Parts: sequence; structure tokens; C-alpha cells
Amino acid sequence: MPLTIITLKNSTPSLRGDLSKWMQEIATGVYIGNFNSRIREFLWDRVVESVGNGEATISYANKNEIGYNFKTHNTKRIVVDSDGIPIVKFPNDNNDCCQNSLGVGFSNASKYHSQRKFANTLNSDKLKKENPDYVIVDIETDGLDVNKNNIIEVAAIKCSDNTCIEFQKLIKISRELPELIVSLTGITNAMIEKEGESLEDVLDDLSIFIGNNTIVGYNIKFDMKFINSKMAEFGKRTITNRTIDLMILSKKENMYLPNYKLETVLNSYGIKTKMKHRALEDAKNTYKLANKLNKFKSFLKR
Repeated sequence: MPLTIITLKNSTPSLRGDLSKWMQEIATGVYIGNFNSRIREFLWDRVVESVGNGEATISYANKNEIGYNFKTHNTKRIVVDSDGIPIVKFPNDNNDCCQNSLGVGFSNASKYHSQRKFANTLNSDKLKKENPDYVIVDIETDGLDVNKNNIIEVAAIKCSDNTCIEFQKLIKISRELPELIVSLTGITNAMIEKEGESLEDVLDDLSIFIGNNTIVGYNIKFDMKFINSKMAEFGKRTITNRTIDLMILSKKENMYLPNYKLETVLNSYGIKTKMKHRALEDAKNTYKLANKLNKFKSFLKR
């Protein structure tokens, strides 16, 4: 697999944390890794999305005349294609000499405005920390034994304030689904054959989707045990994010239920639903429960 180098300047801690899952930081802001082009494009999209006003570059092996390619974001250097060969253009900015930092020649009012703008940025960052993002994860399997059974569906919902982004994939497996699982989930062998993707690729995508966010689930230990077992089988770094198990919170908040199946707990909070045993539907129901549990938000902020 081709070598990739990403350099960052003035980036966010969360972005650096995401990159460190896939790459080694060999110097401040310089990351090196070895993975396929699919992962490279995912990571670069993440960089462009999250670097804000910072600068970023990516360099990687390529089958062109010079043997490599590169991209830049928010830098003065611009990549220009010249008959298939990337070259660097340095724009001639004659106004640079006028763009002095605040100091001699600037009024106190100007300096105060700059300080207030900086303070507002800090307050905005603090607000984000007070309302942390989280990702709900759920899987479906063809059995309960992590050593013998397969993941057949993966779903996740990334929650940020009132915005949610969904992730859902069926997984190709090498054997027929048991009739009990087909009956329980509605997932058929034909669906797996038509829509299923490689588990290794899906777990790569899931890891990027989760990032450094807290993982939330219902009996989440089951899901993460399967996921990390398969990650280890592929020789990949396991997901070690903080987790919150809503089953545990439900037992503390509502101690006298006949059982703690997700459907039972949902009904106890007035959420009437018929469980379909599909990963995305279960994740959506888990999200509904999270918004009903009194202690969830405070627990999330810890």
C-alpha cells in the first residue's frame, strides 16, 4: 500500500486525534501512514472538513511521471496540473506588506476589538465542550459467539446538538444466514449478496465516522466486543473511545422493570415501538431513549 504524509498547521486537537488513529506523528503536525487510497481520501476529506482556518497538505505515491502527487488546503501554495504532473504555484501577493500584526500604528480600539474577537472564539469553543458530540453504534450478528459468529450489519448515528448523520452497511459473509436470524432481522441472503460490503472496509469507514467522539449504545459492550475482535483479526487498531451504556443508566433510573430489553425500557418512557432488530432502527430507538434519560446529558458532559 502507498505511503501517505499529511502535514497540519494550526489544526484542532480533535483532528490530530483522528489522524493519530491511522498515522504516526513523527514531528509536530507531520503524520505518516501506509493505507489504501480509499482510506486516504476519507482522511483528507476529514482534514478539509475539520482544519478550520488552519493549513494542511497531503503527499502520496502516484503512477505519474514523478511518482507522487500532493494536495493543499488553506495554503499560499497552489497545486497546478501540468500535463498530468503536479507543480506548485506561488501566487504573487503584493498586499502582504500591508498585512501587519496589531502593534505600532493601530489604535487601542482596534486592539480591543481583536481581543474581544479572540474571547468570543474561546467562549464558542467552551460552548462546544459543554454540548459534546456522540455516536450511537449498533450491530446485528448471526449469533452471540464472538469467536464463531459474524457481524452482518453495522449502523451508527453521529449526534451534534440537534443534527444527526446516519451510517448503515450490510456485511458480506461466507456462509448462509441461519433461518432464525432471517426471521428475526428480515435480512436475507439475497440482501447480503446484493448490498453487502467487506467487513474490513466497513470497519475502516466506521472508525473514521466515529472519530474521537464518545460511543453510546444499549448493551454497548456486546457491540464493541464484536467490533474490536474483528478489528484485531484484521490487524487494525481497536476502538478505545469512551463508551456510555444506556442499559446501565436505565437500570439506575428505572429499577423495577420486569426486564431490560430495549423495547421494554422504551415503552416505560412512553416510546411505543415494535423492534425490527435492524441495526439502524435500533440505533434510532437508542437515540430516542438517550433523550428521555434524565442523567444522560450530564453523564455525557463528564
